[in-house]
Amino acid sequence: MKRTLKKIGILAVVFLIAAVIYFIAAQNTMEKENTVYTAMNEPTLPVIYPEVNGKEINAMHGYLQDMENQAARESITVLPEDRALKLRISTYGNTISGISYEVRSLSMDRLVEQTKLESWDNGEDSVSVTLPIQNLLAKNQPYLLTLFVSTGEKNIRYYTRIVWTDNRYAADMLQLAEDFSRKSLDYNEARDLTSYLETNDKEDNSSLGHVTIRASFNHLTWDGLDVEMLGEPQITMKELDGIMGQVRVNYQVTVTGEDGHSDILDVEDNYCMRWNEQRIYMMDYERTANQRFSVSSRSLNGKRILLGITNDDSVHTKKSPNARYIAFKSGQELWCYDQNERQIVKVFSFESERDDGVRSRYDSHDIRILSAADSGNVTFLVYGYMNRGAHEGRVGVALYTFDADGDTIHEKFFIPAVRSYEQVKADVEKLSYLSDSGMMYLLLDGTVYGIDLRSNESMVVAQGLIEGSYGVSQDGSRLAWQEGSDIYRSPRLHLMDLNTSQKQEIAGAVDDYVRVLGFVGNDLIYGLGKTEDLWTVNGRIRDLPMYAMYIVGSDMQVVSQYEKDGIYISGVNVEDGRIHMRQLAKVSDRDYVFQNNDTIVCNEKFGVDPLNGIGWFASQGRGKLYFVQADQELQETKVQARAPKTFSYENTGALEPVKMSQADTQMTFNAYALGHYIGSSRNFKEAVDMAYEHMGVVTDQDQNLVWDRVNRQPIVNIKDPMAKAGKLLRYLNDFTVSQEYEGGLLMVDARECSLSQMLYFIDKGTPVIAYTGPGTYILLSGYDQYNVSLYDPETQESWKMGMNDATAYFESLQNDFICGKIVQ
Repeated sequence: MKRTLKKIGILAVVFLIAAVIYFIAAQNTMEKENTVYTAMNEPTLPVIYPEVNGKEINAMHGYLQDMENQAARESITVLPEDRALKLRISTYGNTISGISYEVRSLSMDRLVEQTKLESWDNGEDSVSVTLPIQNLLAKNQPYLLTLFVSTGEKNIRYYTRIVWTDNRYAADMLQLAEDFSRKSLDYNEARDLTSYLETNDKEDNSSLGHVTIRASFNHLTWDGLDVEMLGEPQITMKELDGIMGQVRVNYQVTVTGEDGHSDILDVEDNYCMRWNEQRIYMMDYERTANQRFSVSSRSLNGKRILLGITNDDSVHTKKSPNARYIAFKSGQELWCYDQNERQIVKVFSFESERDDGVRSRYDSHDIRILSAADSGNVTFLVYGYMNRGAHEGRVGVALYTFDADGDTIHEKFFIPAVRSYEQVKADVEKLSYLSDSGMMYLLLDGTVYGIDLRSNESMVVAQGLIEGSYGVSQDGSRLAWQEGSDIYRSPRLHLMDLNTSQKQEIAGAVDDYVRVLGFVGNDLIYGLGKTEDLWTVNGRIRDLPMYAMYIVGSDMQVVSQYEKDGIYISGVNVEDGRIHMRQLAKVSDRDYVFQNNDTIVCNEKFGVDPLNGIGWFASQGRGKLYFVQADQELQETKVQARAPKTFSYENTGALEPVKMSQADTQMTFNAYALGHYIGSSRNFKEAVDMAYEHMGVVTDQDQNLVWDRVNRQPIVNIKDPMAKAGKLLRYLNDFTVSQEYEGGLLMVDARECSLSQMLYFIDKGTPVIAYTGPGTYILLSGYDQYNVSLYDPETQESWKMGMNDATAYFESLQNDFICGKIVQ
């Protein structure tokens, strides 16, 4: 018996020793992590999945506001041959009481179909339904589909574009995108992808947070790391225009290093492809990855808060004046670290422990830190689509303050917006400034709002702003804007110091126009031009040549002036404290030629470092790793992680957005590339330039596709060019700005675009007008690989010119093109 007990005792000791050894070893290989969730109402809205070729794609998130056509570019869904579109509604516990839909033109001015469904199939967690879309659609023409789903308590809208085609281009491109994303995770399987890469020795392969089509094969395949996809990818068809398709693939991966440690990354792959009978060509590709931050012994080490694999656009930080508190954004989460108390607070995140992540991790929003106070309070914006909480299913901008003492997040105001998330993001990044006195200034859809956070009173500072008519200083503290909607014929401008609320009006002589040219640091640059010097070419205003340029300092006084006899300024470009001026010389009445640029060098160093407080180092195996710089040593075992206890909407303010004036009918062009909004301009050439590098597209403000770099045939010849150009020529004499005419004709001022960029319009069946002098023009009516076909309406002669010779010829004529396209 004693021997038995002795054996048991020995075994127990051995077991304890083994257990201790195991846990010590496990401490080195297993990551101790604290998952923190914020106190906020859970997501409630269903998600809808269209079925395309037997596969669920294009996850549709619900809206509790009318987005009109502003959510149209979220996805495009290809209808089956019989147009019967199958949908699965993931209900998340909701009871569906009504389903209806309508089909409209993208501009929404034409209702094609409106149908209310009488029945659908109820499953355990989902509803299956088929939309019997009628035979009223034109082939290969996109339309806007709006779904109306009622749950009894809520009426929810869902949006996608639909297109009825007679080919499998989309199916093939969707399959390639999914295969590419999956195979890139495995070094051996990825060998099938080498023919799609355009590897360039000059490409930066230092960061796994950003990978492009020019990356090395090793970088594409995660630099040899052990990478595994979690769950199934979310696949979205972003664009489809003939043989061009853009596809997005979102998924999560675990990345495991040699030490056995694993991290979770959110990954987004974007593809631009061109379909061909022999194969699909990869026109562009980009992958972004963002490591999910968690409190662990690896992330809190030394004087670093390690964010890991990410990219410049996903990280941001602000430190309190006393340096005690560090607020930092990683991905779509906001954290605050107290260096004295060694506490870290997950201030804001939409992520939920009760949700499967489809809704709470939906990535159509972002966070902007405005201030971190000595008290530990953090003021910040959340903008875009609201995944959960009081504004779930709405797009807008919310301002919150985290009250450290009360452990509560207070909402100060919410401004709804009928714009896409990325358009809201572009506005917020241009101007979102919190003054020392508690005044918040925010640009949204051409309107600048001023909100007093102490009283919740608001005002409109400026409205009707368009690209080129206003400027914001580098630190956001000064705003200048012109009066009126014509950027070349503004009688005065306004300059405002947002810290002091001091405002100044600037105007020239009685016959002068004034233009905002930008800022160098916080100093305003503006120019003056005379009415009689307005540069008009073939009925269209080309520019306002300015006879003088001024720089206004922070004290609202002119600190520098540039003026030379016979020299006019066309525009400026500010770079690293240097003001580069584009100069003109007058050759005759209202006719000018470009001359050499001139430069003014500022002695003072300007610039705001967007990565201030953020560092990175080159790790072995994982490449570039980002971190937040702390002032004291950090140890995970001594750092407490938590989330605010409550959200408060007690004193929130709701602002009604100001709508743009209906009198302003000038066309705005939006640039998109690789599934993302790039920017907008009223100048067509500027929009094309934004989209060009990444094989993108340009739309008008009504979501109609105006230009596409990829979708055109190699050879086109328009027969009877005069007849085909008839609609353009009908309006030519009165044409002054890009606009839409009856019959769906988009007539576009394409001056300064290149000849190759004009070939798209010829491919779509409309000749391009090319001015050869004042009031004289020829038509571009065809092209092949080597030549462009030309037609002279006066002599009725047709001829061909070599592509290189034609390019040089039209450049000598300032590329003065007018083009057109018919939209439905």
